[in-house]
Amino acid sequence: MVGANTVILTILLTLCAVLVIFLIVVSVKLIYTVDKTNVILDDVEKKLKSVDGVFNAIDTVSDAVTTVSETVVGKALLMIERLFKKEK
Repeated sequence: MVGANTVILTILLTLCAVLVIFLIVVSVKLIYTVDKTNVILDDVEKKLKSVDGVFNAIDTVSDAVTTVSETVVGKALLMIERLFKKEK
């Protein structure tokens, strides 16, 4: 009985050692993968900031064009209203 307990204990300790080594290897690979992902995300964030400036410029130009077109249309409508009021 003592021999069987020793064999089972040896097998369990060996399996635990293998499990610990496996977990260490997986952890190291996971840390390496997370580091690579952080580098990629930093690069994407930097590129998005540069594109964000372009979109802000487009938005500003769009707002200016909208303001000008609203002013032109407003004045044109005012002139048309004045023309029709004078005829009556």
